[in-house]
Amino acid sequence: MGDDQNFKNFLREFLRDFLALFFPDVEARLDFGELQFLDAESFTSFPEGSSRTADVVAQVRTRRRRRELLLIHVEVEATRRAEFRQRMFEYFALLWTKHHLPIIPIAVYLRGGRAPLQDEEFVMKPFGREQLRFRFPAVALARFEAREYVEKGSAVAATLAALMSRRRIRAPVPLRLSMVERVVQSGLDDARKLLLLHIIETYFVLAGAQGEKYDRALSQERYREVRTMQMTWMEKIEKKSRKEGREEGLREGKREALLRQLETKFGPLPEEMISRVKAVRSPEELDRYLDRVLVAASLDDMGL
Repeated sequence: MGDDQNFKNFLREFLRDFLALFFPDVEARLDFGELQFLDAESFTSFPEGSSRTADVVAQVRTRRRRRELLLIHVEVEATRRAEFRQRMFEYFALLWTKHHLPIIPIAVYLRGGRAPLQDEEFVMKPFGREQLRFRFPAVALARFEAREYVEKGSAVAATLAALMSRRRIRAPVPLRLSMVERVVQSGLDDARKLLLLHIIETYFVLAGAQGEKYDRALSQERYREVRTMQMTWMEKIEKKSRKEGREEGLREGKREALLRQLETKFGPLPEEMISRVKAVRSPEELDRYLDRVLVAASLDDMGL
């Protein structure tokens, strides 16, 4: 699972907490009792026909008397890139065309960024005349100070501190222990605690002497609950890795079988065909190709 996917999962579980930290005026105006995430908000790009999927799109009502519906669109980027601003506008236009609801677009940069909270713009100026100016806020997590957010006391703030600046931190071990303590003692259910711990483990890595110091600290009695929860997290990750390893082994075996059958029937395969076979991820799809090779009269008949 990629880093950005970890953070998308976080946003789906803790969207309200995220908004309360960085956009409290927005959070205060929304009624999260009817929060609904819109799954697979996918759009086809023209003319190339490629498909894009928005990261997180939520439908929620306002607290106003009329209780209007609106959308919150959050897009997660590893780092700030110039072309991203146009993509945010395209998502905004496509979501508006599909839903005709007010939209609050937000970008999250996991690394980089000019300022902690910044306004980004996409501008169209044909022949020097401004035709369009689209603005959206961006949260550059790496520009915030980690200690400040750990000291806020909430599990979510402490977790996000794992992605924030630690340049002024001379002793990272106590800071990381504070983060996991906030999570373990938060009162959240175990599934949510494990999700937050996974964010901390992914983005705040202690290696070498610092890693050894952290492990020694965890052996203390005061961190027993932290140690237990971290062991649960490690067991879950190992189980997931074993499962993914078995699934990848099954896929690889079917790919090799398909390549052997194709080469036996049609002779040496072009590199393009080999690449296409290796790109197939679904075991069920590989099974269909394995059945098809028995009746195919040519490589073109395979439909790869």
